[in-house]
Amino acid sequence: MLIPEIPNNSLTKEINEIVDIAIKLEGIERFVFNSPATNSEIDTLEKLINYTLSEDYKDFLKFSNGMTMNSYSADFFNIDMIINYYHQNKAEWFPADYIIVANIIGDGEVLCLSSISGRFIRYFNGEETFFDSFKDALRNIIDLIKSVDEEYLLED
Repeated sequence: MLIPEIPNNSLTKEINEIVDIAIKLEGIERFVFNSPATNSEIDTLEKLINYTLSEDYKDFLKFSNGMTMNSYSADFFNIDMIINYYHQNKAEWFPADYIIVANIIGDGEVLCLSSISGRFIRYFNGEETFFDSFKDALRNIIDLIKSVDEEYLLED
């Protein structure tokens, strides 16, 4: 498993925890870390969506430009995938300002960024869970993984 260099930024604690979980679950579940996004790639995304991304989300992208966490728990899109989804026609019922940045659990739930409020939202069948920051949303997903794989994570 390739693990990018762990940065010293607003998500260092969460990234270290993700890496620890990935190492502990290696061979049981699948984690995939991508190469970091460049500032140019992040700038391109911001220009396309006409929105300045939060520093914590930029910090995440600078660690791993997309990431699969625990196979089914979260599949964070890389910038190219976010752009592709952004250009696709959304269903009438899907909020127009929501930009999909990840699939969650693999059952149709998504993590979105609102280009109006800047909040991150877990969205599933019209139900929304709002987070004030990307860090809070990431923390929620880490806690989900820990609860699902508790028996493996408690072993030493």
